[in-house]
Amino acid sequence: MTGLERIATALQFKEADRVPAGPLVCGAARRVYGVTYAEWAQDGELQAKCMIQAQKLIGFDGLLQLVDLSVEAADFGQEVIYPTEDTPHPNYGNPLIKTPDDYAKLERIDPTKSPRMKEEIKYCDILMNEIGATVAEMAFVYGPLGILAMMRGAEKLFIDCMKYKENVIAGMEIITDVLVDYIKALTKTGVHAVVLDTLFASQCIMSKELWMETEGPFARRIAEAVREGGSMVIVHNCGNGIYFDVQIETMQPVAISFAYTPDDCKDMSETKEKYGDKVCLIGYVDPATYMFLGTPEEAKEECKRQIEELGKGGGFILSTGCEFPPNGSLLNAIAMMEAAELYGKY
Repeated sequence: MTGLERIATALQFKEADRVPAGPLVCGAARRVYGVTYAEWAQDGELQAKCMIQAQKLIGFDGLLQLVDLSVEAADFGQEVIYPTEDTPHPNYGNPLIKTPDDYAKLERIDPTKSPRMKEEIKYCDILMNEIGATVAEMAFVYGPLGILAMMRGAEKLFIDCMKYKENVIAGMEIITDVLVDYIKALTKTGVHAVVLDTLFASQCIMSKELWMETEGPFARRIAEAVREGGSMVIVHNCGNGIYFDVQIETMQPVAISFAYTPDDCKDMSETKEKYGDKVCLIGYVDPATYMFLGTPEEAKEECKRQIEELGKGGGFILSTGCEFPPNGSLLNAIAMMEAAELYGKY
């Protein structure tokens, strides 16, 4: 089976020839091609060339087209710093949104012409043409609250959600309009899925009720735009105490990529029992412990444990709980794929 066929089988809650796997190699792909992070992050063609070579080297069944979390914010006008060998990030000393009144001042932009989102559309288009017939291609879109956090700062945004909720909602209205246009362009490339990152829908950040009052309605609209474009909705949320229930309710994803146990489950066995027939489970190898600090042998053992824990009956894709460390050893990414071959046969 091809990687795309394996993942399609898992999404149907069936058993493929083995458990499908993908270590969410994103920024680390630049190292395979030998370019700087700053070069890679701003050039869609270069991103595609790097990812194609990384897929050939590592052999993952599906890939996530995440570049960094500041892509959308940069195009709204947030100043972004591009380190040579590390992930781009906002200039935290110069947030675009300085006061609660600034949310409503955000300007609607055309993502097909903006500096960074335009490159991500190109990235998706090239990969679909080059390897999309055999490898699952998943575009990445940060949720409205995440984008606002890049332009306001997470702590101040959280306070604003409680004290100036209507101001925050006004900002999300503008952002969501742009994201719908962005998703139309992404799905036009034919990507198999769009991954929506809704990090704030987790216990470690805000209450379930507050998320439903703020980002929830916008997440619903964004997910509908993905389906209208002919792609599948996948949710990524690496927060502790992730809210599976309300994210399934609002976005109806085919799969959830996660790092920690949901808030309403005591462990991963209960997660499989409660949600394993509702959404495909993607995860949840700790990138820091096993992909950055661990040895390939330790990574394999953890992958084996998780396959035994969640793999039975299909509906599971072995992956890291968040992005593979950009400067982590690629031998550990290869180890995950070797573990899927060694231990993932049904």
